[in-house]
Amino acid sequence: MPVSVLPHEPSWYNGRMHHHSHAGLVYLIYGVIVLLGGIYGYIKAQSVPSLIAGIVSALVALIAAILFHGHHPRLGVALGAVLGLVLSVFFYRRYTETQKPMPAIPVGVLSFLIFVYSLYTYLKIHHLHSA
Repeated sequence: MPVSVLPHEPSWYNGRMHHHSHAGLVYLIYGVIVLLGGIYGYIKAQSVPSLIAGIVSALVALIAAILFHGHHPRLGVALGAVLGLVLSVFFYRRYTETQKPMPAIPVGVLSFLIFVYSLYTYLKIHHLHSA
């Protein structure tokens, strides 16, 4: 029996998923980044919508991490994918409207990378479940 790299081995874990077990950590880091961005937007421009969006996005990322490491890893990465897609589209539109690269380009690119990573992880989980 393979040794788990996860602190608590979820029911879906069969020793083959260890290289994707970092998805929860990825979502937590992403959540902290978007939360800090929302706080920064509020401090710099008194933008309450930035603060609310940062808090909500961070909570969604936290829920994705919890689901991933719980008994619903596919739901966790699906939620992470939706969050990444929504924020990448939002920041793409923000950039096209304002032509201001900060924070639209770095957060938009990061969000798109989260979307791609989530899709890849989802497909990998699906493959492991069907194998």
